[in-house]
Amino acid sequence: MKLAKVCKILFLGLTFVVIVFIGFSQTVLPLLPEHMIFRGWNSTEKNTGEQFGAVTDDVGLPFTNHGPVPDCIIRKKPGVVMLTTANLAFVDFVLNMLASVRKVGVCVDTTVIAEDGMAYDELQKYTKGDPAVNVLRTSSGEMDAMESRRGNAQYFGIMNKRQAYILSLLERGLEVLFTDSDTFWFRDPFPYFEGNYDMFIRGSRPHNQTRRINEIEFCAGFIYLKPTIATVQFVRTWVKVMEDYKKWGLLYPDQTVMNNLLKDDKPVHMNIKMLDPDLFPWGAAFFNPSWQKQNHPTVVMHAASIRGHPLKLQKFKELDMWLVNVKDFAGDSDSYEEPLLLALSCAFFLLFVIILLSIRRAGS
Repeated sequence: MKLAKVCKILFLGLTFVVIVFIGFSQTVLPLLPEHMIFRGWNSTEKNTGEQFGAVTDDVGLPFTNHGPVPDCIIRKKPGVVMLTTANLAFVDFVLNMLASVRKVGVCVDTTVIAEDGMAYDELQKYTKGDPAVNVLRTSSGEMDAMESRRGNAQYFGIMNKRQAYILSLLERGLEVLFTDSDTFWFRDPFPYFEGNYDMFIRGSRPHNQTRRINEIEFCAGFIYLKPTIATVQFVRTWVKVMEDYKKWGLLYPDQTVMNNLLKDDKPVHMNIKMLDPDLFPWGAAFFNPSWQKQNHPTVVMHAASIRGHPLKLQKFKELDMWLVNVKDFAGDSDSYEEPLLLALSCAFFLLFVIILLSIRRAGS
């Protein structure tokens, strides 16, 4: 009889451990910052070499939300690709950014990489008819369609895939403008990417070419790269360092890795042209009322430091910078994400209580 009770207690205890592990992995683990999560020494994800961040050949149907641009093919900038990525939550920002690009009359080959299946479907639907836009679906592992909290596993998962996409284009001899989706174009930025430089990028300090690189923090969210030998070597190392960190279970932001390499002048020296912050402002400055009164000749605004989809959307709409009438996918995802997490948490708690009561009864 005692042996039976012991076996029953052990069985219930093991069941409890399994339930705790499943509950933790589904509710708590996704909310942790990525660098706190150890994923083992031998990753099985397709993240090495050419497979890291690779995309399929599913070329999307190009954009008609604001009508086609008939002569766009003729006016395209040869040898240049604009690249952006998005999950479902930021599809609307991609479409708004593309609308601002068309509004200023720029026609550039644009690749949009969808990080989940629903984002791919929506981007295909809304970009149908635009001869400049190709929508590709990632093959390096789909990400969560919902908005990710800054610094958690999903956030880093999306951000740390971008450099492999950039590298694949540079290795084809193409100049690459990578832009986050939360940018808005007022004028053509391409005249500012001229000169014998490897990289054109915004920094944290005022526009001054004599400043030392190790005094500056650069932003990887709007960056123009030329396919020079130095650039290709730099981006290859950028990708490799992040992949090595991931193998060790230590994922760091792509921007941190980039800045560390630039400050250390590794693997090669990069000839950098700093973009003028009065022309390429970040969100914190741009949306400041005092800055607005100064009438800066803004070229492209990047809403960096404006945290979260809802606040970004609010800021854009306040200044009449929202050009599209599309679904707020981030808002919709929030509507079912929070109840789902609440339901999972309640179910986990109830199971915990039931197991405890069962163990107590079995031992009495």
